[in-house]
Amino acid sequence: MNPVDYTGQEKRITFQLYHYWVGLAGDHGIPPLKSLSPDDIAPYKNNIVLIDLRNPDDEPTLSVIGQLLSQDLDPDHMPVNISDIPRRTLLSRITDHYMEVLANRSPISFDAEFKNSDREKILYRGIMLPFSDDGENINFLLGAIRWISEKDKKNHVAPADEPQATNVTASVLAEQLEACRRLVQGGNQTEIRSRRALYDILGAILDFHNLCCSAPENYAALLTAEGLKRQKRAPFTPTLKLCFGRDYDKTRLTEYAMVLSYARKNHLSGDELPDFLESFPGGIKGCVRAERDDRNGKKAAAGTPKDRPEKPYQEIIDNLPSLACFDLPESAESEIPGKVCLLLARRQETRIDVIRILPDDEKILGRLLKQLAEDP
Repeated sequence: MNPVDYTGQEKRITFQLYHYWVGLAGDHGIPPLKSLSPDDIAPYKNNIVLIDLRNPDDEPTLSVIGQLLSQDLDPDHMPVNISDIPRRTLLSRITDHYMEVLANRSPISFDAEFKNSDREKILYRGIMLPFSDDGENINFLLGAIRWISEKDKKNHVAPADEPQATNVTASVLAEQLEACRRLVQGGNQTEIRSRRALYDILGAILDFHNLCCSAPENYAALLTAEGLKRQKRAPFTPTLKLCFGRDYDKTRLTEYAMVLSYARKNHLSGDELPDFLESFPGGIKGCVRAERDDRNGKKAAAGTPKDRPEKPYQEIIDNLPSLACFDLPESAESEIPGKVCLLLARRQETRIDVIRILPDDEKILGRLLKQLAEDP
């Protein structure tokens, strides 16, 4: 059956293609790509990308790129591999989710906003579907997306299959909640267990919370169904409990809520939050300190990450206990420009041989100091 026949009262691309995929899957789990008819997906051909994963030793390649998706790409340098895809493009909005599909072995839908290379805000909605030749290994991923610019949205009544920030239905909230929960559960997978994965999760939850705020009645119903209540003084906490679970560590939830609160004050979208946290001194812990300072009326909380002092780093370094002490020859003093330096060492059980003093690379040193700031 053609996916547009699945519309009923719901005409969004995610529902059309998801129900079509379920029909193809039947009792087989993951359907083969050959079961997908080109005629069936013809209405979406300009909005799709097909990712080929048949060679496990090579990077995933792009077999098909829809015409509309290629419009913000360089025609002389069309991407061939996943890593070739430029950031701030619609194609990147789809392919960023391919690891989620592999981890969950199920379709992933997404609904968010981002700023493209022209700094124009784009609202988008999409889905990514897995296909398998043998029912076990995922060989292909089919992604589809539709979008509208914020500028066009103001002058245009969008059809039901375009992203809309108003009239958000209960099914949309439930769908986005499920997507956030899949991200949280995926955080237990070894390949995506990282600080960046957590930043991405918080970004998705920020977008989900903003969506909930645009549909207060449906959000209230969702909370009631989960046995939760809205909290006036801590508006992000119920949303976080929906995503992480009611029994999740309360201290962590409080920290995450403060991060989301600080992000909103800085007018950040969920798409922008991960990079913001990467660059912010101290990451999550730094944002928590900044939010507390802000609530206490301290002037130090004002400004962007680049404006903020990095004094906490020095305090942490000064207070850390020494593992060992030794004197360097005077000839090595010129190689150490600052108070902190990087050492390359060789370890043999309990013996450590220092081989070289490394260049003071701000990128590497900054990343290490951020880790210390978050977990001194």
